[in-house]
Amino acid sequence: MGTTNSLEGSANNFDPRLVIGPTQVCGLLSAVLFGCLACQSYVYFARFTSDHFALKVTVSAVILLQLGHFVCIISILWTMTVSSYGDPSQLMALPVAIVVAIPLSGSTVFIVQSFYIFRLWKFTRNVFIPILCGILAVGAQILTLIPMATATSMTDLMTFGDLQFLLIAILFIVRAACDMVTAVGTAWSLRKKRCYGIKNMATKIDQLVWWTIETGLITSLMATALAIWFLVVKQNYVWFGVWLMWPNVVGNSLLTSLNRRLLLREGWRGDARSRGDSNTIVFRAGAIQSQADPLENFRNLDVEMFQEVEGSTNQ
Repeated sequence: MGTTNSLEGSANNFDPRLVIGPTQVCGLLSAVLFGCLACQSYVYFARFTSDHFALKVTVSAVILLQLGHFVCIISILWTMTVSSYGDPSQLMALPVAIVVAIPLSGSTVFIVQSFYIFRLWKFTRNVFIPILCGILAVGAQILTLIPMATATSMTDLMTFGDLQFLLIAILFIVRAACDMVTAVGTAWSLRKKRCYGIKNMATKIDQLVWWTIETGLITSLMATALAIWFLVVKQNYVWFGVWLMWPNVVGNSLLTSLNRRLLLREGWRGDARSRGDSNTIVFRAGAIQSQADPLENFRNLDVEMFQEVEGSTNQ
């Protein structure tokens, strides 16, 4: 009797417009972002053929997961615009595509965060901050799988949101904290490597710092916005629409950080042509590297950690 009354109460409070609107708008925007991800993936595999195999596998995994996520979005939009046309009450039930999209979305974010954490460790050589970020990432992934297990047996969308309210809010907050700490830690470590005596080198470091902050802030601010929307205006399901876009934004941030190496390469080559002679780069640690080609001394920062892992494995 209590369950029946709860379902009837949910049906009376359910407004399908608050679900259809945000989902359709954000679902279409997510499709656009997936197109951007596909274009960036083509650029990456076409221009960075020498990248380590592990990095290529990471990018491929993100693409495949987002392809599955895109199929889920198509299914959700089809359910809302075609299958449920004329009978919006069907939207109270939790579509199967949403249940499948939950682990796909969480896995995409987890893989990208793991890459950023590993890069942070290679830059800082300090295990404390990477371990902290790793704990946050793993904890958030576990929190992602718990709602998925519950969603498989849940038939009411509003009841699902009410039961998982605290869990979902903590999930978004933990994701945002992980992204923020990783971005700040990476920017700080790069800033320490800045060589103030060489203007050109300092400029390149400044570019890397700003790019790191940009990509880190986009993902962390989006996770923070998700948490705020979910806590403040949970009933209008704007948070659900933004959640559909979230993994595509995270995936695009990864490809953006990798493809931006093209700008660094062009910058190094332009500087080399303008100077027309060899230079030396002196790092704070005191190491001096001769530089016939300036690109070779500071090349492929995002891939450097995978090359070192390969070398240690071969040894």
